[in-house]
Amino acid sequence: MSRDAQSPWRYVVAWLRIYYGANLIYSSVRYIATGFIPEIPGAAGVYVDAAKAIYIYQGIKFLECFCGILLVTNRNVLLALVLEMPTTFNIFWMNTFIVGTPRQLFSGPQELLMNVSLLLAYGGHYATILQAKVEPVWLWDGWKTLVRARERAGALQGGVQQADA
Repeated sequence: MSRDAQSPWRYVVAWLRIYYGANLIYSSVRYIATGFIPEIPGAAGVYVDAAKAIYIYQGIKFLECFCGILLVTNRNVLLALVLEMPTTFNIFWMNTFIVGTPRQLFSGPQELLMNVSLLLAYGGHYATILQAKVEPVWLWDGWKTLVRARERAGALQGGVQQADA
């Protein structure tokens, strides 16, 4: 078992992942079911109205619902966090610097803090994309490499467990 899997911080990360996912699901289902958009003053309100008029807002809400479901069910967490990041940054920017009312000053930074914290918590999985020089690898070849690495890790872990017995 890895050191990270034994750490008590895994409970904090799991709680944050579930809370953030539930927040996304609540926000999106509230819009999908009722069409409710909170009143947003000033230029940000005009921006949201324009996004709704050209159906970007609706697409974002369906994407939020999808990402929330992925986070709550602990499936494709990295994909969900990366897909949600542009929306998260827009929410943070508009709520913090454009609108700046007390409700928005809470929700904007909170959304960014949750997403960035989870990206950092799962950051070890991004190590391969941060390599300075890489060769092309087709998706199916990448899956084969991943499966072989997991099989080797399982064989090593099994060998250690047998030695402990």
